[in-house]
Amino acid sequence: AARLLKGRRAKIIGLIVPDLSDAFFASCAHTVQHIARAHGYMTLVVASERDAELEVEQAELMAKRMISGLLLVSSIKESDERLQRLQDSDLPIVAFDRPLPGLNTDAVLVENRAGAEAATQHLLKHGHQRIACVGYDEDVYTVRERIEGYRYTVQNARFKPQIALGIKTREEVQAWLDEALASKTRPTAIFSLNHRTSAFLLQALAERNIQIPEEMAIIGFDDFDLASVLKLTTVAQSPVELARRSMQLLLERIRGHKGDTPQESAKILLPARLIIRGSCGGHTSASS
Repeated sequence: AARLLKGRRAKIIGLIVPDLSDAFFASCAHTVQHIARAHGYMTLVVASERDAELEVEQAELMAKRMISGLLLVSSIKESDERLQRLQDSDLPIVAFDRPLPGLNTDAVLVENRAGAEAATQHLLKHGHQRIACVGYDEDVYTVRERIEGYRYTVQNARFKPQIALGIKTREEVQAWLDEALASKTRPTAIFSLNHRTSAFLLQALAERNIQIPEEMAIIGFDDFDLASVLKLTTVAQSPVELARRSMQLLLERIRGHKGDTPQESAKILLPARLIIRGSCGGHTSASS
């Protein structure tokens, strides 16, 4: 309270993520809190529920509490002058997982497009020509990058992309799979855009007695705890490393905000890693 009355920044780090029930973002929050505590900071964590307006309001409320810095996994689709004002007020802001539209902030991102290209290329090497891309949140930067990586690789191989978006719930995944299996252009492989969709697809395939990889190959973006047990090939990104590098960068900015000349914004790109297991074997009936 004394710090606030004197206009000094409190030893608090603000963290805004889209969804704390998501294991990926929960892991990010845990890592941020651990590092913040080690450096003498408390962490104020909130979820925006993927609501851009709520996210900006949360950021403004945090700024009023004179936090030392803000970490943000943004759900904003367009630039917002209110966030620009927060940045102009000398509040250190680091975006991670997704860039902040219209703001020249520090950002720590993952090679989503390159990871999707590697996954799709892996399926092509197994002889698959009809590869479906399935998932949701196509308006989110990370998912858009994955879709573009898939699309580029399929088209570069001179095959036709099969993209099914807005497939979010278990029932929607089941309905899509039934339609796809009955189609004349039935896919022989699936690239799933996130771990939630991957889990629903594995369940739906098992319920229909579709053998993996003999009858259907599958790769999922995002590794998860049971992926190794299920022998699912995945594109893995580390939430711990993402949060660690973001927090490291924010602490550097906080220490540098002492009236010094502003530094150029930093852009850090972390690799996505293809983990090959048993879900992508060759398909004998693959054809154009």
